[in-house]
Parts: sequence; C-alpha cells; structure tokens
Amino acid sequence: MSRYHYTYLVDAATSLPATQCVAQTPEDEISADNCFRSVMWSPDGQCLATSSEDNTLRIYDYQTPAVSALRSRLSITHGETLTSYSWYPYMNTSDPATCCIAASMRDQPIHLRDTNTGLVRASYIGYSAHETLLTANSVAFLPDGTRLLAGYPGHLASYDIQRPGMPVEMASMSLSRRSKDGMKGVVSCIAPNSECRTMVCGTFSGHMSVRSQIDIGKAEMVWRFPDEYGGQRGVDHIAWSSDGCYLWASGRGARRYLVCWDLRDMRGPLHVVAKRPSTVGSISQRMRFDFDQSGRYLVAGEYDGSVSVHDTWDMDNNSTPGYFGAHKDMVPGVCAHPYYSLLATASGQRHFEQPSSDSGNEGSSNGAASPDNSLKIWSVSASYAQVDKNEYLL
Repeated sequence: MSRYHYTYLVDAATSLPATQCVAQTPEDEISADNCFRSVMWSPDGQCLATSSEDNTLRIYDYQTPAVSALRSRLSITHGETLTSYSWYPYMNTSDPATCCIAASMRDQPIHLRDTNTGLVRASYIGYSAHETLLTANSVAFLPDGTRLLAGYPGHLASYDIQRPGMPVEMASMSLSRRSKDGMKGVVSCIAPNSECRTMVCGTFSGHMSVRSQIDIGKAEMVWRFPDEYGGQRGVDHIAWSSDGCYLWASGRGARRYLVCWDLRDMRGPLHVVAKRPSTVGSISQRMRFDFDQSGRYLVAGEYDGSVSVHDTWDMDNNSTPGYFGAHKDMVPGVCAHPYYSLLATASGQRHFEQPSSDSGNEGSSNGAASPDNSLKIWSVSASYAQVDKNEYLL
C-alpha cells in the first residue's frame, strides 16, 4: 500500500520553510474581548473547528486554495466552559452521517454534535461513586472510531459511541485516594496510538501513563513529567510520532518545554526543547503543537505570536529551531493539515486592564503583546513523495 506524504522544505540558513498566509478571519469575526483557544483540522481536511473564550465551538470550511476571508458557517454555543473536543476519525464531508464532533463541558455530559446542524446526536455521562456528575476535561476517539475516551478527575472512561449514556468501562487512576501508586489529579489530555493498541494520558498533577486501549484500567507504565520542565503545573498536550515509538509532551507555566521519550527506553527523556518564555509570568492557557505529515518537523505556537519549527530527526546535533511571525499575540492553537502542506494557527489570550496610575494615564494591558484574536491558514513549502506505508513505519 502506497500513499503520498509531504515534508516541509526547510532552508538550512533560517531553519524555516517558506510560508504565506492564504486565508484569515476578518477583524469582526469575534469580539475584541474574546480569543481563540485551539484549532483542529477535520480528518478529511475540509473543515476547521475552533474553541474560544466565549465557550463557542465554530466550524469553518476551507475547500479552495484562493486567498479568502474565513467566516464560520456554524457556531455552537455552550452554557458552560468548553473543556475539550475531538473530531470523529472517519469524518467525511461528502457523507453527512460521519460529520460529527464530540465536545465536553463543565458540569455537563459529553455531547456528540452534528457539524452540519449543531444538534446533539448523543450524550455520554460519567458519574462518581457519590453519584455526582463528573466533568470531562479531555476527550479523544480511538483510531477505529468505535470508542470515545474521556478523562475525569482521577478516572478514565470508555464509551461505545453506538450506546449513549453510561460508559462501558470506568477505571480509577489509582487504587485509593491515599495510595501512592498510580496517577493523581485530573486527566488533562489523552493520546491514542494509531499504530498499536495503546494510549497515553496525562494529568494536571504532572503524571503520565501508558495504557491499553482494550483495558484502560491497567497501567503498563506510570511516570512523572519532569518538574524542572514544568511538570509541577501539569501536562498540557501529548502527541505521538508518526511511527508510534516516540512520545512528545508539553508542560505548563511561564517557561514551557517540549519533552520527548522513547518508549523502548524509559530511563529518562530523549530530547528536551525549550520554548520562548512568557514576558507576563505564568499562563495556564493550553498551547498545542503538531507535526507535518512525515512526522519530521514539529510546529508549536509561542507566547510572542511566532510559530517555531523543530527538526525532530536532527535533535542529536542540537539543531536550531526556526521562528516565523504568525500573529501579534500568543498562539495557543497550531494544527497541520492531514494531507496538504497547510498550517492553521489561532491566536489570542485574556488581556486585563491594569489600574490607572496617579498621573492620570489610562490603564494598560497586562501583556506586552497587542490583542490579536484571529485564525489564519498558511501555505508552507513542502515536497511530496509516494511512500509505501509498511516501509515508512520502519
């Protein structure tokens, strides 16, 4: 079986590929006091989903390469904080039955939403031992699309998407609240491995574990995200390499790091990449990263509005990352297109007015960056090659 993969064409002098903004949201798309939190391409690459500060899930269509203004075709407003969302893995725009997305909210069940109408197709509910409704802080579909995983405080649940309601499996992360074994805290992120039936989950307390997709209650491996790289503030985002052997994760805090482990040798981190520090102190907003289709180049948003490009195949030689200016504000959302060399970036953060000084000057913003709440699509220079999948995995 063969398929085409793209790889960014990076200039050796600048460590950057050539980029061009081909589409972006107009200034009146969202209000000035609002901001984007994340962005995610649909599995077929025809749509984009974004979450924002006003707890609205917006769906954008992008099917033409022409320069255009991005306008959301569907806005799904939630009454509570939107904590996480995940596309159905076999979503295809030409098949309306597959056009759905799972979204979780605070103090609400997980809803499976139709991305054409915004209506709820199904709801999935998790309860604690005291029969109180649990808030799912992370959701993710298994690669085969049969199960929906949800991360709760101290628990991990697996739902059969054809059976709405209660989970088919609800596993505790530790034996008891006082137990020193297992994972502690709220499950903040879940990353199923598409190459083998395993998954990794992280918590806001800094714990990580490898588990089976079949038996989520059994932890094959448990370790802590290193405190010196932000583990004390929790795990922010997790992603697998294309071959399923390397795991990348990011911590939280004013100085964030991208840490890589080789699951075949867990004596310590394999690579550590430092991101640019924040100039306004610690920020708890999530900041995601992604890979190009070949899995070689890692792209991540930065506090200063730039996007960094890292060559993960040349980490041993201390390669210098490249940076290109994407926005005027922090970039919490970065997502590479699944088939074409397009990169979606979303910017924005909360800005607060400081009290006015005695001199009578107006209050100033809390950050050095100017507010920029926008979604952009970038065309990135890349080469395409026909690759045999079995050979590629080797």
